[in-house]
Amino acid sequence: MKKVICINDKNLPPGAKVIEGKEYTVIEEYANALDQRVYLLKEAPNSGVTKWGMRWQGYSTTRFKELERGNEFRVVMQEENLVLN
Repeated sequence: MKKVICINDKNLPPGAKVIEGKEYTVIEEYANALDQRVYLLKEAPNSGVTKWGMRWQGYSTTRFKELERGNEFRVVMQEENLVLN
């Protein structure tokens, strides 16, 4: 599965809960009805209703940066080192 990191958590619709700097696992990526690329995430709610009563589903891919495999490994190693010391 693809790992991404949130780079923009501003102006989220009600019910959306992503945090800038946090990693997420993408369970699905697709183009929505407005032809925007969106992610469905494992660790966050993926749907809700806006303050205008419109249903939303998924998060715009522009809110995230894809993690490279090397960076993912480096983060895990750093966390393990912190626990061991």
